[in-house]
Amino acid sequence: MTKQLTWKQLWLACMVGSVVIHVSSGLFIATRDHHRVEKVQAVKVKIVEQPVVAKAEPPPPPQPPPPKEKPKPKPKPPKVASERKSPPPKPNEPPPKPVQGLSADAMTPGGKVAAPLGNTLMIEDTGERLKEAPDALQGDLSAEPELIRDSIIKPEYTQAAVEAGLEGAAIVEVLVEETGRVLEAELKKRIGFGMDERILTSAKGARFRPRRNRYGRAETAWTEIKFTLQLP
Repeated sequence: MTKQLTWKQLWLACMVGSVVIHVSSGLFIATRDHHRVEKVQAVKVKIVEQPVVAKAEPPPPPQPPPPKEKPKPKPKPPKVASERKSPPPKPNEPPPKPVQGLSADAMTPGGKVAAPLGNTLMIEDTGERLKEAPDALQGDLSAEPELIRDSIIKPEYTQAAVEAGLEGAAIVEVLVEETGRVLEAELKKRIGFGMDERILTSAKGARFRPRRNRYGRAETAWTEIKFTLQLP
């Protein structure tokens, strides 16, 4: 006949069974982790060290060369006066002709002379004389510029001037040089219709007998040219 267990025995049996289960589980987990650690330790890892290359910095921009200092000019040596000796006379050469003038003996006791010393540019007196005296200056020889009529060309009419019926007088001031050529030309009053440029061109092409002063010498002077405009 089977023996019935008490509740204390059941409780003790449960506790023993639980301990056995926990111990078995712990041994199993430890064994499994041990094998896993061994497998992990068996793996070889190869580490390759790569050289560290520094990034090259760009070269600095080229600097302009420093300005060169100009060399100071060397002082010029002072001029020393020297006497120039006359060249010796060549053999078989005639002696130089005497030059007119006063000698050093003509000087006064005070050191003054009334004429240059010898070796002047005075020519030798040959004794020739003028038969008649030159004419005296005949008064004032001055004259104003005079236009040479054949030298001026009449300006042609523009179509605008023809349509406007332009007529009348135009006065141009001109500067005439010593040779009679016109240097400058200016209109006293502008006309328009394209005629100003043609009138000035005609005035600049004119020729004059230049102005003369009281001694008859040509001079540069201002004068006027009068253009009479008439429809063709």
